[in-house]
Amino acid sequence: MTKAWPLLSSQPVAEVGLFSVTRDRALSPRTDQERDFYVVHMPDWLQIVALTSQGRLIMVRQYRHASRRIGLEVPGGLLDATDPDPVAAALRELKEETGYAGGETRDLGSYWPQPALLANRVHFVAATGMVPTGAQEQDAGEDIEVVLVAPDELERLLADGEIHNAMSVMALGLASQAGVLSGRV
Repeated sequence: MTKAWPLLSSQPVAEVGLFSVTRDRALSPRTDQERDFYVVHMPDWLQIVALTSQGRLIMVRQYRHASRRIGLEVPGGLLDATDPDPVAAALRELKEETGYAGGETRDLGSYWPQPALLANRVHFVAATGMVPTGAQEQDAGEDIEVVLVAPDELERLLADGEIHNAMSVMALGLASQAGVLSGRV
């Protein structure tokens, strides 16, 4: 039976911007041997699948430097310390990135994006009935184009590779499973 590995020590290795890295020494309960793990710590982040009051998906097209690609994604971002909960954070990000607000929301759950390396969670939120309420409030490091997409276009956009962000794919899958893409929150 698989068991958790007891943590023997944790030492900071590096801090860069939003990220910190620790070297964690843990003990294998099976072999009784010690092993080092390097863990990246960062704030939790979120993804929001939002539909307009006309049932179109509110997506964003933007450049992602690590992949050197422009892609179509659902809006998302980091949870701020001032956010009371992931749903509030998702609505804040949606408003900042797209200018849309209002409507009804539903928490679609949270998951560990890469539990072997990352010590954070990603939260998924759905929203329907969103309406434009003003201009985008992009950060200096953002260059975001708002794109409204009919849900029946998703299969083609995924097949063509225009949607290639794994967290967006997961968000859309969770939203589809929950019936959100057909307008139910």
